[in-house]
Amino acid sequence: MKPLLLTLLCLSGWVAAGWFAWNAKAGNPESPTLGVTVPPAAPPFRAVFEKWAEKPELEAALTALVLLDEEGRVVFSSALGETALCPASTLKTLTTGAAFGMLGPEFRFETKLIHRTDGNLALVGGGDPTLSLADLEQLAATAVAAGLKEVSGDLVADSSVFSAPPVNDHWNWGDIGNAYGAGAYGLNVGHNRMLVSFRPGARTGDPAEFLKADPDPPQTRWLNTVTTGEPGSGDGVTLYSTPGGRVISTVGTVPRGPAFSVRGALPDPPAVATAALRAALERAGVKFSGKPGLGVGELAAHRSAPLAEIIDHLHEVSDNLEAQCVFLTIGKVSGADPAAAVRGYWEKAGVGFVGLRLLDGSGLARANMIRPLDLARVNLAARRGPHGGRYFQSLNPSLGGNVRAKLGGMSGVKTDTGFLTLENGRIYTFALMANGVGTGFDFWGLRDELLAAVRHAAE
Repeated sequence: MKPLLLTLLCLSGWVAAGWFAWNAKAGNPESPTLGVTVPPAAPPFRAVFEKWAEKPELEAALTALVLLDEEGRVVFSSALGETALCPASTLKTLTTGAAFGMLGPEFRFETKLIHRTDGNLALVGGGDPTLSLADLEQLAATAVAAGLKEVSGDLVADSSVFSAPPVNDHWNWGDIGNAYGAGAYGLNVGHNRMLVSFRPGARTGDPAEFLKADPDPPQTRWLNTVTTGEPGSGDGVTLYSTPGGRVISTVGTVPRGPAFSVRGALPDPPAVATAALRAALERAGVKFSGKPGLGVGELAAHRSAPLAEIIDHLHEVSDNLEAQCVFLTIGKVSGADPAAAVRGYWEKAGVGFVGLRLLDGSGLARANMIRPLDLARVNLAARRGPHGGRYFQSLNPSLGGNVRAKLGGMSGVKTDTGFLTLENGRIYTFALMANGVGTGFDFWGLRDELLAAVRHAAE
């Protein structure tokens, strides 16, 4: 019996040593519950993933899948599970999960109208990405109701709540003039988007006439080279502009047929916001003399919807502007660089990052990098953290309600992270990442196929 006992003790020591070695390799010594593995990796998951990754559509892609159980144990990690890949919009979960913990679900952005001591009326932005033209109308009505009749100075915009430039250095030139790439200002309006309309020519290849932009950026010169495409060809237009710029170039095609509109990014949202507010005040009878004088303090304020509702929408449509404004607000509130603040929050939650490049809060920068393992750990920590149930609820449901997840996609990149509920009620956290994906096929259909197979294999 003694030799057998000695053998068992030696064997158990060897297994324990192997476990601790793996855990150290996983980069998470502070929180073992986020770095424990289940040796050996479950063979059914490996077979399911390898079969999926061999599909012809994924032949040239780098693919990875990581699965964590409810205790944070790694039940499966594919070969690239610990390799940093481009996350696209799944990076938004680092921002939104941290926002629930650092700002709270009831946080609200605030925009103020202040009569300053120099006589100017200032529209002071609070970084609200949801501020609308209707909200500005209400601000004007509130100020007039408070007794505003005359402004000795002018109406000025104050967008200084964010010190960072509105457009990230790592965003593509071809993105920032288009609606999804709109810059994040301290003072935003209408999601910083405009509707740009063209009249196609009579024949394919003919020049398309620029008609208008709504809202119309003030003092803007349009350089239009858009041509007419085939009927049904859709939006082939790219807009090129710079923050605060007064020249917008439009290139590409619109389909032959009736007038066609595309969405672009406002180059100067603070200017559009102040012009709209001034017009509303003047319609109400307020006079601007343009001369210095005495002010009277705060006249009106607008508060946004609660942060949790903004995050619901942010996740639903993958709104880059909302994500970036939340990201910059985290930095403002914490008094730190926003990337450092977000990273620090997750590290305190036990996520030991390796190879992380966090360059923005939206995932629009192609140079962002994160390991699938760390992306899964972030989501598990978000579910475990403050307001974790609300975070879980904010993610998009799919696969018959058995998946709650955030999708990410850009040219060549498809990613997904969130939670998979099994038939026994247990919940896996997963991260699925694919870089180098081709075009012309339904990746999300393949994704559903994989997660359904994983769910079946887990039973």
